[in-house]
Amino acid sequence: MPAARKATGTLVRLRPADPFELIRWLARSQSDPRKAVAELVQNSLDAGATKIRVSRRRLKTVHILAVEDDGEGVIPEMQREEALRYLATHVGHSRKLNLTPTQRAERVVAGQYGVGLLGFWAIGRRLELRSRLRGGDLWALRLTEDEQQASIDRMAPPLDAAETYTEVVVLDIHPMAQRALSGRRLAEYLAAELRGQLLARDVEVTVYDGQARGTAQRSFAVVPRRFVGEKLAVPPQWEVPGFAPIRVELHVSSGGELPAIQVGCAGTLVADDIRELGALGFDGAPWAGCGLSGLIDFPAFRVPPGTRRGVMPDDAARAFAEAMDGLAEVITAELHRLERERKRASDRDVVKELRRALKGFQQRLPQYDLPHVPDGGSVGPAEDGGGPLFAGTEESVSAPVVELFPPGPVAAVTIEPSHVRAAPGTERRIRAVAVDAEGRSVAGEAEFLWWVDGTDFTLRGAGSRPAICVLPTARHGATGRICVEVRSGGARSGAEATVQVSPPPEDVDGSAFGIPEPVLVSDPSSLWRSRLSSDTWEINEAHEDYVRLRSEPKSRVRYLLTLLAKELVQRSFAQPGSDQLLERMVEILAHAERNLRGG
Repeated sequence: MPAARKATGTLVRLRPADPFELIRWLARSQSDPRKAVAELVQNSLDAGATKIRVSRRRLKTVHILAVEDDGEGVIPEMQREEALRYLATHVGHSRKLNLTPTQRAERVVAGQYGVGLLGFWAIGRRLELRSRLRGGDLWALRLTEDEQQASIDRMAPPLDAAETYTEVVVLDIHPMAQRALSGRRLAEYLAAELRGQLLARDVEVTVYDGQARGTAQRSFAVVPRRFVGEKLAVPPQWEVPGFAPIRVELHVSSGGELPAIQVGCAGTLVADDIRELGALGFDGAPWAGCGLSGLIDFPAFRVPPGTRRGVMPDDAARAFAEAMDGLAEVITAELHRLERERKRASDRDVVKELRRALKGFQQRLPQYDLPHVPDGGSVGPAEDGGGPLFAGTEESVSAPVVELFPPGPVAAVTIEPSHVRAAPGTERRIRAVAVDAEGRSVAGEAEFLWWVDGTDFTLRGAGSRPAICVLPTARHGATGRICVEVRSGGARSGAEATVQVSPPPEDVDGSAFGIPEPVLVSDPSSLWRSRLSSDTWEINEAHEDYVRLRSEPKSRVRYLLTLLAKELVQRSFAQPGSDQLLERMVEILAHAERNLRGG
């Protein structure tokens, strides 16, 4: 077999044709002056500063932005002139480059490329990096935008200068950068951009705006941004095989700003929204469209050296994407759990609103046959001072209705309900409706005389709304009569209703007549809206009307009140064909409700 032919050719080492042109390209790749300031603050953080002051001021006609810190200084193991010379002659090389991602995470150091100073081109025309170490001489490195030469000069330190400090001064601020670098805007940007770093360090960062006008605020503390909304119960760290773990902090947004999951690298933002990393598969749920906000930080990322935005598509990014698939499953499960809890809470609120809306219903309209519910459908004290919804106390007296002509003598009387059912040891309130020949109420002018025919029953109260009390010893199925005679205007009229002892509910402790809790049933193939079977009230959540109205709480409550009214009327006064008529009424009201809420 012939031997493999040896490849021939010449190996060459890549070199830029014009090194400064490459430097110019790196400097111009940073277009956001706020990000350029953040890079300068990042350098101060990397130097171990405990106090950092960013100030904007004007010296005669020159606009200045300065970043001063009390850190250990630029390359502290070197003399000041030597250290500044090293910076100027090693553009693109960082002494932090050889740290592993884990070491960078432990030190919370994000710089890698040694191009942070070049970002000043996005801020202003000139830069001075002033450095003093341990009470020695003050030296300054001076750079000018778009010029190849730099100068290193000794300066006289200010009288109140600290023994060790570093100050970066950008002079001749570009007019377009002035607005973006106002005190408040810059402080808010730094708080979000460097959030991870500021939370991990004991450092004080302030922004002073000496160009603020009049009595406007001048000093701003840079406070790490706190995410709002309910925090997701997910692991705070997620393992990535072969790399440092991902740090996770996610919240379900509660309104206000648009929800977005930020992505960081060792405490510094590389993406304002994880959807910007769509190439890694983060443009779908749960990362988008689920209302999540927060921060995901992965220290092993490699980021583009100029813009410091986005990530390099390398092995670290691939491992990150694969690990995030597992995290997505955990987040999805947690979102489903929260949705179930919210639904239960929403249902409780709906029942509470329904019972509040129908408070006193049985006293005022006793003719309706209400289902048995646990605790009688009680309303809590926060809403109305406590007490059961359908307590046996007398209803508060409403203001009398003034008639233009006084009613005539009583002509007819009816008892509501006409058939009373009550369990042993309980009572049921009834009402007598007395009218004259014109159908006008004579309640205010009449005398009501009540009596009960039956040994298992007694009466409590007088007037038009007494209560029938069933003796605890009453036999199930026992019957009797309740009678009333009404005297008014020299005339009298009477009526009677049947009374029956009904067995108490056997499956619910503390059961009483009241408003049931709606049970949601999904039946998309049917047109029914609701049904009251025995004491269970079911709502078809797949019906078009419910789907359209459920998102707005007040519309949902009104719709359910309409359905409950339909069921109570049908339960108490069922007539052949009445169910269809009631459905027609609900159809009209639901249509009106959808129009009123714009849906």
